[in-house]
Order: sequence, then structure tokens, then C-alpha cells
Amino acid sequence: MQINADSLPGIDSASDAASSDASELIVTPRPTLRARLRRTVLLSATVLAPRLAADKLARRYLTSDQAVLDTLAGRSHRFEIVDLGQDTFVLRSRVRKNAADAPRVLIAPGHDGHIRQFTRVARALQKRGATVDMLIYPGHGHVSRKVCSLADIVDAICRATQSEGPYDGIVAHCVAANAMFHALERGVSSPRMALISVPLDLPGLIRLGGRQYGLSGRCLDQFVDRVSALGAPCTIDKPWRPVAETRDEDLLIVQSRNDYAAPVEKARPLADVWPGAMMEEFDHGGHNGILNVTSAINRIAEFMVTDRT
Repeated sequence: MQINADSLPGIDSASDAASSDASELIVTPRPTLRARLRRTVLLSATVLAPRLAADKLARRYLTSDQAVLDTLAGRSHRFEIVDLGQDTFVLRSRVRKNAADAPRVLIAPGHDGHIRQFTRVARALQKRGATVDMLIYPGHGHVSRKVCSLADIVDAICRATQSEGPYDGIVAHCVAANAMFHALERGVSSPRMALISVPLDLPGLIRLGGRQYGLSGRCLDQFVDRVSALGAPCTIDKPWRPVAETRDEDLLIVQSRNDYAAPVEKARPLADVWPGAMMEEFDHGGHNGILNVTSAINRIAEFMVTDRT
């Protein structure tokens, strides 16, 4: 049950494409006249009908552009697609050389995350003898234009661990890393967990997304509130310290110093609060690009799969 990076023909390594998890700005072509008119109408709506505009943009923000299963359906691959129900899936690839008792790792991508972002991480885990399951959230498998809220991500993590677990390790990125605090309270557990680009200030990350839409003032506040409400009962401002202080799992925090979506200084307190936690900071990579930094990848793999010789 392992993700084999070599079984992904045509899918490149991770990029820092813009998403609700993105931290790097992308240089885009000059917008068309139609696009400029739409933006003008949108910005007008934020003034004339801020609540309506905030709701519309919150739903857009939480709607993924991914269609992972649709993409795989059009090409040859060696994945087994495990349907967990509620529009949630696990991608699984069996590797003959792995022992029956090989460590099992669950990868929980960030919102709007794609399996190609974790190609190198999965390969590194495989080389150390692990098997890997890749979680596909609601609205990320097919072109459904379906909202995937924080609650949907938490539910998906819980569903995967209950149905396909136990796992020896869980790797979670961005919003999924924050969602782990909700999942832990619901009984999810694993001996080892790696939280990558963890936004402990999730409202701040969402506010950043709203500003990228051009929102400000009251409409921006309502946008953040609406994103949180759509994820009820998993609110975005859940205190994480009471959860972290009581855990005994081994924790690795991986953060880029160039990550302005999840600033490293806001993640450092987690290493102090979680008993025995370790934190690794890297000078390169950014928010999504950290998944392509070789030293970070190796550190995650070494932590997840200890030397079995």
C-alpha cells in the first residue's frame, strides 16, 4: 500500500501553484477585458453587498480546482482507489518488495493539494521501506465544484484512520496540519506525526486569502467569519495549546523560514508546548515548495521510518 512516484506518468514534482495553501506569488499574464470587468463587479459588490460577496468568495475559496481521480482515469496508473464514502478516497499502490509488516504512513495534503506535491516525499518513504496511503478529500477527486471545509478535512482524516488504520505515521501539510488538532480530540492517534507548513494562526492564513481576492475592511472580516462558519463545528480559531500539551506522540514540525502563509515564528511555540516535539527550519522552499527541498524530505522520511536494520 504505497505511493510509487514512478507510477505517475506525466505528473511533475510539486510546484507552488496558487491555492488556498499557497504562499508564493505567481506571475500571471495581463488579465483580459472580461476578467477585469468581473473583478470590477466583484469589488463593487464587496462595498454594496459585503455579506453576499463574502459568502460567495468564501465558497469559492473552499472549492478545490483539483480533480485527482478524473486525471488518473485518463492515464495508465498502478493505484488502487479505495472509496471511504462521503466523497473521500485513499490512493494505494502495492509494492512487492515491502515486507508485510512495513511501516504504514498516511499523507494528508493541504486544501487544494495534489498528489504530485508529495511525489518526492512518498518516494523517500518508499525507499526506506514504508507503504503510503494518500488521502483525497471531498471535492478533490472529481470536477464537482464542491465546497471542502475544515470540517470535511477533519472528517476525512478520521474516516481514513478508522477505516484503513492503524497508521505508524501521519504526514499533514498546511490546513490538514491544523486540522490534526481537531482530529486528535476525536481520537485519531499515530506514534509519529509530521506537521509541515503548519498554520497555527489559521484565521490569519484565511485573511491572507481574502486579501488576495482584493477584500478589505468589513467584507474581509465577514469573509473570514463565513469560511469558519462553513466548517462548523470545526472553527478556524480553535485553541491548539490545550490539545498539544496533553499529547505523547512523537512530533516533527517542518517549516520554511520563507513561508509567509504560515510564518515560522508563529509555529515555534508548538515545539515548546508539545512534549518532546522537534522542529526543523529550512532556508529554502516556501509554503508548498518545502515539499521539494531535499533536506526537508530526507528529514521527514528519517523521522517517519527509523532504521530497521
